[in-house]
Amino acid sequence: MIRMQVDEILKDEKSYRADQVYKAWFDLRMNSYSEITTLPALLREKLSKLSWLAVKEKVLKKSNLDNTQKAALELSDGKIIETVLMGRKSLKKTGEKARYTICVSSQVGCAMRCVFCATGIAGFCRNLLVQEIVDQYRYWQGHLGDEAEIDNIVVMGQGEPLLNYDNVKSALNTLIKYANVGPTKITISTCGIPAAMDRLVEDKDFPQARLAISLHSAIEETRKKIMPSHQRGFFNFLLDWAPRYHKSLPSRSHFIGIEYLMLKDFNDDEKHLKALLKLCSKIGRVRINLIPYNIISSLDGGRWVLVGSDKSVIERWHDTLMKAGFVSTIRYSQGQDIEAACGQLSGKLSVIPAKAGIQKGGR
Repeated sequence: MIRMQVDEILKDEKSYRADQVYKAWFDLRMNSYSEITTLPALLREKLSKLSWLAVKEKVLKKSNLDNTQKAALELSDGKIIETVLMGRKSLKKTGEKARYTICVSSQVGCAMRCVFCATGIAGFCRNLLVQEIVDQYRYWQGHLGDEAEIDNIVVMGQGEPLLNYDNVKSALNTLIKYANVGPTKITISTCGIPAAMDRLVEDKDFPQARLAISLHSAIEETRKKIMPSHQRGFFNFLLDWAPRYHKSLPSRSHFIGIEYLMLKDFNDDEKHLKALLKLCSKIGRVRINLIPYNIISSLDGGRWVLVGSDKSVIERWHDTLMKAGFVSTIRYSQGQDIEAACGQLSGKLSVIPAKAGIQKGGR
């Protein structure tokens, strides 16, 4: 059973009490509600019945390949989620704090059933609560201490963020207000939920984070095979929605991210490249991220064997997209040996080492 949340205790208090609590959440000197001396004793006593963090570390794995760590965190009802910490290769200035990106989850499991994703294979359990999302950041910042800083958040972990719209919205607004992370340093990855996307462009209170759409094919039949949640007509919706998104966020920094997983002999031929070029030419400001496939050890035998595109094919796509005038990147996968890369988060306590010989590509 999920324990009582902080918001339930604070709802009958004066509004500034919540501000005092949330500020304390991000103060590394604080370790319990009883230490928030700006709160009255009775309120501190009520809050002291709650855990300081809504998540508890169960397994922590460190990559031998790069500066990546993955944590399996237990929630108050015993459910497990995973979150990833990714470090920079180098610092810009001597004496500067080390800076990190974290990948956070928004749901326990996922209902989208994408064939390349360990979370989708595991299935959906429930939405994460606001504090369960926020506390993934707090967990990692506490883990790093004050010698390092988290300055990028990608909501690309387990779950479909836009199917947990209200809690993701509240969690990100809390992080923007109280943590040292600006809205353009946050990226939300979605399979594309039309109703939620329509709501987002009209919602003035939704954080002005960047949005990345998991496309993976611009051909209906192919995308449906890769992403069973694909709704026929989604591309037409996307072309109608994109101008409204650009109008609501006119800043040039708010491009639409297009994520494209490269699968050998499936979505990486000339036909698919032309379809992607045609679709993206109509969307407006886009940045196309080509993603090499990461092996999933938990993939069951009921699905076809996925094989990543050859490096030369990915590079050719990248060059073609750039020459066509698009901004394009090839994702570099971090933490493959601990199954912390794109599509590998399963929520399992044990981590099966990735197979040798996988190509390097990116988160």
